[in-house]
Amino acid sequence: MNFKKMMIASAAALAIGLTGVAAKADEIVVSGVSPTSDDYAFAVVWSNLMIKNNSKHAITVVDNGTAGGLRKLAQKKVDVAIIGAPHFKDATQKSGKFKEDPDNLIAQYKEMKALFALQTAAAQYVFKTSTGVKDFYDFKDKKFSIGRPGGNGGRVTKVMLDVHGIDMEKETGGVYMKYVPALEQMANGSMDGAFVFGGLPHAAIDNASRQMELSFASPDPTKMEEFQKSITNGEFYVLKHIPAATIEKAYEGRVKANGDQYFWAFPFMFVVHESMSDETAYELTKTVWDGIDEINKTSLALSLIKRDVATKGLSVDLHPGAAKYFKEIGVLK
Repeated sequence: MNFKKMMIASAAALAIGLTGVAAKADEIVVSGVSPTSDDYAFAVVWSNLMIKNNSKHAITVVDNGTAGGLRKLAQKKVDVAIIGAPHFKDATQKSGKFKEDPDNLIAQYKEMKALFALQTAAAQYVFKTSTGVKDFYDFKDKKFSIGRPGGNGGRVTKVMLDVHGIDMEKETGGVYMKYVPALEQMANGSMDGAFVFGGLPHAAIDNASRQMELSFASPDPTKMEEFQKSITNGEFYVLKHIPAATIEKAYEGRVKANGDQYFWAFPFMFVVHESMSDETAYELTKTVWDGIDEINKTSLALSLIKRDVATKGLSVDLHPGAAKYFKEIGVLK
């Protein structure tokens, strides 16, 4: 059984159909982004580890998106929400997707803590190999998608190109477009590249690689500090190092790596209300990271999860119970 089928089967057994049901005393409801996201798959494995450890808590996985999940956590309809670090900062500042949220929810966001963060999904820029694009300096005069209209991908891409000395609007053909139609246009020759956000391997890139020769292009890692200073909440963005061998394995050689790649990303934080007991927060955190070898074996995407970055780039303080665990294992001083 392949991983996606396993995930769906596990989800059917472990997830509830309604996403707004209050948790029982011994039940921890984790709100993932979507049933196909890496965080959701991770949470399903987490649930299995809790069962294996004979925990008094049982994890149920649901999906509400990032903003929706955080709102349900604020309303105490779920116990754990998953959200990007810069987006959580927006929530506490009543900006971005949360600018219309009522003040009572904003107050609740400010009473949340993090258990840990994952760095799985990341920004991937893929071009037809025939274009010769190998890094951001090659984007000049190329036509490529930058994500959905109004999305964060376009904003980040523009600033990233700026620090590479390229004016996206004047010197490139960067256009707002979702990745599926962009990849289709690449196949018919009307577009050079596409911005795709997600895990590795990404199904859309994998499918496209069977129609045309593709190559990845990534930013210059020496420009990351300048980028962080040039964008709102830039301190929460990181570059994720992906070895060329990992890319070769993910796409079975169909997508050229052009050497090791650097995909920009931000930590996806697992946040809880500060009222969660230290004991529960400690057990949830310990179960994950003591079992990371088992999690890493589940899929290629989850094999990239590393314990040493679980507390990096957070936009909220760690829950005391989680902090206790990370101090015990030496991740925190």
